[in-house]
Amino acid sequence: MARRWRAWHAQGGPPGSDVALSHDEAHHVLRVLRLRAGEPLSVFDGKGREWEGTIVRAESGEVVVRLEEEMTDAVEPALPVTLVQGLSRPERLEWVLEKATEVGVRAIALAACARSEGPVPSPARLARWRRVLLESCKQSGRRRIPDLFGPLSVGDAAALGTGTRIVLVPGAPSLTDVVRGRPEALALAVGPEGGFSEEEVDGLKVAGWSAASLGPRILRTETAGPVAAALVLHRWGDLGSRKPE
Repeated sequence: MARRWRAWHAQGGPPGSDVALSHDEAHHVLRVLRLRAGEPLSVFDGKGREWEGTIVRAESGEVVVRLEEEMTDAVEPALPVTLVQGLSRPERLEWVLEKATEVGVRAIALAACARSEGPVPSPARLARWRRVLLESCKQSGRRRIPDLFGPLSVGDAAALGTGTRIVLVPGAPSLTDVVRGRPEALALAVGPEGGFSEEEVDGLKVAGWSAASLGPRILRTETAGPVAAALVLHRWGDLGSRKPE
């Protein structure tokens, strides 16, 4: 099966309409994918919709796509997962954003923690990270770009979590033992390189979060969130699971 090339357009449109891609998207189509007029290119709006399409103009740095039938197959997880991620070194956070998007996380809230390392991200770095989310969506086939919040305090970031809320703490009961039934929504909180402080964990518990772990081994901050999200999404009908509990 041939790979389906994809591009992003914020508005999308009805079948039969033409959309002109942004400068960055057009550059990617022309210089990286090297596509030309007459070739197929689907377009997604980052909000959950996607259309088949055909390139009708590809020259002078401009790419115009004629939208065709809208795709209706399910690609987004039914369980919305929010990841509260403690600020850490930029290269580690970028890895988290990329992999959490691929796995299917709905929203990511960056939390400035007592043990956070690295600088507070600048507007330019936040713009880069939003581009990472977009590129990860294109690569993975997702149609909804995850929301990115922050940086916020731990309390403010945690307030964005809804449904069943889990803070990952080494030595706590297993995640799959703590999360019972089928939640309507799930939030996961992961500390920075040194983990959450005791005060931060206590504050989360007071706010209604339950402590859980990923077992006897301690995962890195950039690994824990995507792994935990993958576990719960698989258990409740995503990532290869066909029989949700």
